[in-house]
Amino acid sequence: MAASSISDSEKAQIRVVVFGHLAGVVLAPTVKALWDRRVFDLFEADDEWVELDRVLDQTRANRGYLRAALRLLSSCGWLRQRLENGHPPSYSLTLEGKIALGMAPLLYGEVLSFVSKAIFLEDFLFGESDRPVLPSLQELVRRSKEHWGLQPQSDPVAEQVRNQICRHLDGMIIGPTMVALARGGILAQLEQAPVDVNSISANRASFTCILDLLAAQGWIVRDKNALSLTPCGRYAAQIATSYGVTISYLPLFDNLSTLLFGNARISRLDESGVELLVNRGMNVWGSGGAHRTYFKKVDEIIIEIFNRSLNLQPRGICDMGCGDASFLEHLYVVVKNHTLRGQVLDKHPLILVGADFNKVARRVAKQTLRKAGIPVYHVIPGDINRPAQLASDLEALDLDIHDLLHVRSFLDHNRPYIPPANYASGARTGRSTGAFAHLGEEIPCDELEENLVRHMRRWAPYVGRFGLLVLELHTLPPDLTAKHLEHTPAVAYDGTHCFSDQYLVELPLFLDCAREAGLWADERHQCKFPPSELATVSVNFFRTEVWESP
Repeated sequence: MAASSISDSEKAQIRVVVFGHLAGVVLAPTVKALWDRRVFDLFEADDEWVELDRVLDQTRANRGYLRAALRLLSSCGWLRQRLENGHPPSYSLTLEGKIALGMAPLLYGEVLSFVSKAIFLEDFLFGESDRPVLPSLQELVRRSKEHWGLQPQSDPVAEQVRNQICRHLDGMIIGPTMVALARGGILAQLEQAPVDVNSISANRASFTCILDLLAAQGWIVRDKNALSLTPCGRYAAQIATSYGVTISYLPLFDNLSTLLFGNARISRLDESGVELLVNRGMNVWGSGGAHRTYFKKVDEIIIEIFNRSLNLQPRGICDMGCGDASFLEHLYVVVKNHTLRGQVLDKHPLILVGADFNKVARRVAKQTLRKAGIPVYHVIPGDINRPAQLASDLEALDLDIHDLLHVRSFLDHNRPYIPPANYASGARTGRSTGAFAHLGEEIPCDELEENLVRHMRRWAPYVGRFGLLVLELHTLPPDLTAKHLEHTPAVAYDGTHCFSDQYLVELPLFLDCAREAGLWADERHQCKFPPSELATVSVNFFRTEVWESP
């Protein structure tokens, strides 16, 4: 039975489960780290507001990451956050928070002991031996099937919190499991047809354990040796990449206590330049699958641009932060197959430029474009903070930066932080509800917003002719997230980004900062996902002149 045969309400319910799993990956280590430092002892008095500085005095935490952690708990509805300009943030414990703290911390500790093994679950599952992972995996699966020993609650609020915590705990094992099965090609096989369990090349004991876990979830059925996905399991398999980005940050969460209360400047790279706090390959895999959701809107914009008269079209496309260049390849295919420009590529070739800071990414990008048979392309070093350098590098290739359409996907929030020079703290009124940090040190909201405006302003002179197409990720106000936990992955997005020095701002604020910098979003091409106040992803086509509806 195809996933399309299940109802929209059933799909929505699966997303509720997945969002709960993802939230658990970031909340379990956060709550446990705060619990171990007795942070919650400060919230014992009913309805008492506790200032951030008081928590700092007790814990000697790194201020930026501590504020991010407390905001995260506000987003899941366990704390309330109060922000007043000129005053430190303060927090109070909610009823849900009191209930959760009576259930969760010790259970979170159980699953956190598995994180160091979950990081390498693919290797254990498909490698030479699963002995190091098997005992803990078996025990956690048993606990999951028993709902972690949490008994049903007669009080509806307590029962809601219990279900929430169970999903958090399940997510710590189901998340890595779904990623391992998807990247190992097993989910793809099962999507096609039932599979003989003996035909799957995996370590039998751990694989059987995983099957039990997913069977209890209602996603897999085993009839003797025949494995098949249930209709709900088929849909879960189709969205399995949704787990990828969050699970790729398990190395970070394995070190979260150190980041919060120890040396926040621990190495992010090893001696060969490989990232230590994120599995970049898994991250690219997960983000690639998730980003396909937004390509339809991007394709519409690309088709409109390259169906114009040739003298009104860009010579090519430049992707800053191109990664493996799969986005560039996709855009080329769209132009070739669906536009007027595609019909005359022999006379008017489309030049692709991939720019990336990462040497490994550039090497993979060249392979991608060569393998795709792209006739004219360049892959060069690129720093999103230095558009003037990009212009110079393009000039060396006999290309004018103004002759290109500029695109980037989910990069602006990941720009290296540059403190705004000559900026007086408090000179602007900070509007974001976000918590921002660089190597543990807090970045005040007003300073972060000034940084974003200056960042966009640096790009404005270079993208005026053909525009800047931006896909971007956003945060939501914590109180909004807390009211809609079952309908947004915002908790997971915030957790992975705030502790890795990335800067998600709310969509309305992002657009206002762009306008202040002289970049105006073309209203015809604006799109947000989901199309509501819960939007965490946007597609915007920026120009340097105001576009007005006719």
